[in-house]
Amino acid sequence: MRKINFALISDSIFTALCAFLLSFTLIRFYLKSAAAALAVAIMCAVAAFIFAFIALYFKRAKTLSLSNDAREQKTLALHLSVSGEKYIENLFMQAFDGTYPEGNRLEDGENAYFLFFTLSPLSPDDVARAIKCKTDKKKIILCCSAGESGAQFARDFDIEIRQIGYIYDLLKSRKLLPEKYACGEIKKVSFFKKIKRRFNRRLCPSLFFCGLSLLFFSFFTYFRFYYIACGGLLLLLSVVCLFIGEAKG
Repeated sequence: MRKINFALISDSIFTALCAFLLSFTLIRFYLKSAAAALAVAIMCAVAAFIFAFIALYFKRAKTLSLSNDAREQKTLALHLSVSGEKYIENLFMQAFDGTYPEGNRLEDGENAYFLFFTLSPLSPDDVARAIKCKTDKKKIILCCSAGESGAQFARDFDIEIRQIGYIYDLLKSRKLLPEKYACGEIKKVSFFKKIKRRFNRRLCPSLFFCGLSLLFFSFFTYFRFYYIACGGLLLLLSVVCLFIGEAKG
């Protein structure tokens, strides 16, 4: 049985409520008809609910998938950087069919694979180690990441570089991803997440009730338009918090 995503539903309802309040107040201000304002506000709320549900569903599904893959790629890079040479050699002999060890590399019928997994990006010195190798086969360097100087140096000598994104997809497709990583999961707070902590879902209630209060008092003041504009802005910001904030479920 599929789990009901209550967070997604509640966020969509909240967005619909904000749309209802704002549209009702605006239409009531211009048309002076409560019935017409109510009818249009209900339609706006339904439309907002559908839009929010679809947008939040795909946004959170995509974000979850991307964040999981990115986090696991970083964890894999660290795992390979601290693993022994023999382990890495055996791992990629399974990943590439027909490969065998030859000196400081793996080879098959056409390619020579150099395994340079370090915490620092691939440097020209690393590339030079591959250049020194005498072989007529296509040289391919597998690494976690490559610095600009290292990548350019490799291109100058027609050496292909394959980084952690390719390696992660390769090992995943061959079902060779480690069951247990050497250093566990990596948890790193990104710049965007730091912003979320300042402007996140916890602001929703205060923004919503401040906006609701302004909309309510707009019915009793001469400066009605300014109250509606400010109240509407606060309601919109409370909805924005749902889209940029993190949610469980």
